[in-house]
Amino acid sequence: MNSRRKFLQGGILTSVAALTPSTLQAKSIENNAPTSKSMVGSGQITILQTTDVHCQLHAHDELFWENNELTFRQAGGYPHMATALKKLKEKNPGNTITLDTGDMFQGSMLSVKTTGQAFVPLLNAMDYDLYLPGNWEVVYYKKNMQKLLGGLLAPKICANMFHDLGNGKKGELIFQPYQIMHRLGVKIGFLGYTDPLVPLRQSPLYSKGIIYTKPEDNLKEYVTLLREQEQCDFVIILSHLGLSQQIALGNNPDCQGVDYIFGADTHERVRKPIQAEYTKIVEPGAFGSFIGKLDIHVKDGKAMGSSYELVEVDPMKYPADPAIKNLVQDLEKPFK
Repeated sequence: MNSRRKFLQGGILTSVAALTPSTLQAKSIENNAPTSKSMVGSGQITILQTTDVHCQLHAHDELFWENNELTFRQAGGYPHMATALKKLKEKNPGNTITLDTGDMFQGSMLSVKTTGQAFVPLLNAMDYDLYLPGNWEVVYYKKNMQKLLGGLLAPKICANMFHDLGNGKKGELIFQPYQIMHRLGVKIGFLGYTDPLVPLRQSPLYSKGIIYTKPEDNLKEYVTLLREQEQCDFVIILSHLGLSQQIALGNNPDCQGVDYIFGADTHERVRKPIQAEYTKIVEPGAFGSFIGKLDIHVKDGKAMGSSYELVEVDPMKYPADPAIKNLVQDLEKPFK
């Protein structure tokens, strides 16, 4: 028995040793294996995007330009966002994917008082399917960024944030670079990029220990991988680069094969997708006031086109979700 136990332990240790960080990263990507959701069908796949919420928990006055006039009205707030997301999902149950593309842990006193931790249970309760780190995810430094994002239940992707091994030597990616999901027989590849200018636009102490690279350094490699090796039918870049950099990326030949860039960072309300040379670009405002909604139209397992709209999170139309409202109250209570 002892010799058998040692033999089994030795085999397990050898197997674990063979799993390098790259192998583990590949395993995590592959774990989203086809399920009943990947059965060939017709209908639509809905992708919902929030971004740059910046810890704004409650509905707030939001500025609008309408009928050639400036006006304000209430919008946003996590409890109202939760209701909006839930109602949009109910219109297409089983074939809706929800994303947040960054700046989730910076922007309020509650975040400062808890070093971002208060927002981990809140984001998990929102039931997102995928995340991208934004430029402000590093506000509490690298280790805390890893802990905060690591506490989220859904996968995180980013193809241009690497561990800094010192002396400018680049280590492994901090997060997996892409995620593949299957709906109605359509294979969708999501590829993530955050702003490589973070060490310049913010204190470099925030991002110490991280090496950022330009998306162009590996964009073509990953788009080719998703299109040719993984045979994705639809490719979306989740981007926290800002609108001007996103348009420049969409005009780069390396972006050929990308269907959409889901943008973030500059808080732009893009109501009609911007057509760049090689792809379309959208961005859904900020502070939880809007949700970007992309519908991919599918016939017999093939993507036949898409349509996009910007959904305003109107508190009158989307009353506060009771469970999220109670959670917010509980999180705020010690600091009220």
